[in-house]
Amino acid sequence: MLIGSRLLLSILLVLLCSAPMANTLGLPHDQYMPDDLYAARRDKPDQMLFEVDNYRVTLGTEYRPNALPAPQSSGVWVFLEGRSLIAGSPVRQARIAFVEAGSKTRPARLESKTQTLHIEYPLAHLEVLMRLLERNSPAFVQARFYGNGTIWADVHGGD
Repeated sequence: MLIGSRLLLSILLVLLCSAPMANTLGLPHDQYMPDDLYAARRDKPDQMLFEVDNYRVTLGTEYRPNALPAPQSSGVWVFLEGRSLIAGSPVRQARIAFVEAGSKTRPARLESKTQTLHIEYPLAHLEVLMRLLERNSPAFVQARFYGNGTIWADVHGGD
């Protein structure tokens, strides 16, 4: 009976110790992710990750007669290009659009034809993004698409 109790206790301890590890996915650049407060990022996502080699900024405007009102675009886009850090991932470019204050941003999406990641941010984020890109340290673009529909996309600095 004593051996059975010890075995049961050992199994219980192994299970308790391994439970927190099961939630840790160990993906590249996990250290740049915020805490998962709502436990929405439990499964292993499709991840895109590339280091930015160059970027360009475009300012533009377009008038379309008879067009329905849409979220107010600011007419500012930043195009980022680089090299993928995920083996087998062809995604190495992103198009960041900015929307005016009060407009809702759409979730990040991947355009499969061009393998371009599309991200929207409020226009107020433009200055921070430009400072990040102009630094003398690497910048990265990351997107994670989870099975439950949760989408995370970011541009972050790092070493």
